[in-house]
Amino acid sequence: MFNFRIISCPDGTQVIDPSLKTPYSALDPSKMEEYMEISSQLAVMKRMRRKAAREEKRRMKRERNPLYKIAYACGLL
Repeated sequence: MFNFRIISCPDGTQVIDPSLKTPYSALDPSKMEEYMEISSQLAVMKRMRRKAAREEKRRMKRERNPLYKIAYACGLL
């Protein structure tokens, strides 16, 4: 079961709704490929968000370090 549903709008755009689930049995083979591709893209985006959050946390921790502030003020960084 996919944890999202692709909803087609009247103007031709498609929206991913994460509040709905899509069972495998409701999909034909071509739609299954589309859902699998979207699922992998969503997983990559989730990993990228987690990585960015970790990097932001490290950056904030480093910037609060008094030695980093001194080195930055002296022009070493």
